[in-house]
Amino acid sequence: MLLREIQFPCVENPPSCFLTFSDVWTHLSCNPSDGSTFMSKNRLGWEKWEIIVQDHNTGHSLIKHKASSRLLSADSDGNIYTQEAKDGTVADSSALWIIQENIVRSVAHSNLNLGAINTRGDLTPKVSPDNKNHAIVEYITGELCFFSSPDHDRRMSCGPMGKMSMSPNWKGWEVFRIIDVGDGSRHVRITSWTHDTKVLCHADQGRVFTSNNEFGMQSKWVIERPYGDSKGVAVKSAHFGSYLSYNGESFIMEDSIDKCSLWDISSAHQQKYYLSSVCHDKRIGYDNSKDNIYCSGKRNEWEAWQINSEGDGLVSFKSCVDGGKYLICTNGGKLKASHELNREALWQLEYSPNGGIFIISRNHDWHLSCNGQGLETSLNKGIGQTWILEPIMPSTISKDQKSMYKKIGIATVALSVAMPYAIMGIISSMGFTAGGISAGSIAAGMMSAEAIASGGGVAAGGTVAVLQSIGASGLGAAGFAGAMGAGGVIGASGGRLATAVMGKSEEQKNEGTSSSSNTNMAYCNWRHWE
Repeated sequence: MLLREIQFPCVENPPSCFLTFSDVWTHLSCNPSDGSTFMSKNRLGWEKWEIIVQDHNTGHSLIKHKASSRLLSADSDGNIYTQEAKDGTVADSSALWIIQENIVRSVAHSNLNLGAINTRGDLTPKVSPDNKNHAIVEYITGELCFFSSPDHDRRMSCGPMGKMSMSPNWKGWEVFRIIDVGDGSRHVRITSWTHDTKVLCHADQGRVFTSNNEFGMQSKWVIERPYGDSKGVAVKSAHFGSYLSYNGESFIMEDSIDKCSLWDISSAHQQKYYLSSVCHDKRIGYDNSKDNIYCSGKRNEWEAWQINSEGDGLVSFKSCVDGGKYLICTNGGKLKASHELNREALWQLEYSPNGGIFIISRNHDWHLSCNGQGLETSLNKGIGQTWILEPIMPSTISKDQKSMYKKIGIATVALSVAMPYAIMGIISSMGFTAGGISAGSIAAGMMSAEAIASGGGVAAGGTVAVLQSIGASGLGAAGFAGAMGAGGVIGASGGRLATAVMGKSEEQKNEGTSSSSNTNMAYCNWRHWE
């Protein structure tokens, strides 16, 4: 496996969802002003919820209303209400839930389902033993990617008016979100990142289009890699079995795979990050005109770094400026830039108790440090040595701007907006790798701490076990979100986690299929599926 080809996926976190009652196609909603819950046909802000894991061992999670930050709860009679979050925790189990096979179950009521009862003709949410009219988790976040045609060097794009086209650009219009349907199948939905209600669909006549909030069979796809072909993956209709293709002029659906139906999926942030100090609003920059590593309060090209996996839990940082060099640390702890990818350019990431990571020179054990005025290196491990990695997303436009452009007919503008994303798969670089847990890494430290706390063992389904499962298999969007958002129930909620690590088992390969599908790895790492 070529380690330099491994990409850290760009995954939206925490996972967001609708709580959907599919039999009647309504969604659980909450009024932010008074916290009351009700059923709604809308798919807007009031209907959006976030899943926040509380205990990786048990899978207990909070379900937080996105618009009000109130927590979904069930009283002693099973009635559904919301309560204010208290420092992210609650006093009892009324607001704790378990998500299994995309079904929401109340911890306080012996894992009975979140359901709905008919009250005088109206549906009322309530914890219920009814297995028919229950809420399912309908994820609306996922892995953010570009879909490029290798044959045409163009990317799928959903323009200002929501129309599908192909573009030579790498902007927000060209970013799409891959969302696991989450029903245990291999089905995914593909939505525009900029137009988050636009869903990629197809019709039986072969027409390809986007539709607002379409969640029927025409919006379900299977992403698979043809055996023996390394140029791309195929995007197959889950309903018709035909393949999404681009013939140089338009999108079409074809009955078989050829060069027009291959797609190169790559991460939306293109492995680019800002390295930001936790205690100071400062970033690491590189001035190529002076060949100087410096401390900066800006977020521009000079502060952007590309992170590459170099194996054994190590990474390199390469400046994104023209002629960019690698960040290196000399034996004396001096920070420099070099064209050479040598031992001085290798870094190890370790967990910091201050809410970030330590960035440590693998060759000399110096820690990157920021004192607020400049950069230095230190052997200490404190808040001054704690950093966060901010993924750099391509430019796009806001919802208000989209409305304005639709009204006045402008179709060629792209503006930068702030993107509140928390992250991305650097778990293998923390030391959770396919070969096991790397010595001296954050993973090793966490394993040691957990073993001491539990009397000598590491719990199955615990934090270390979950992270190692992600690092070993390189989980995709649903796997990552399921693991981090649903704790010990990742096998049930992840959708794609049942298959053997790194692809299909030999038994599955011998079932007569002609392709491999993603069951464990991120979509941007399709080259390493088996």
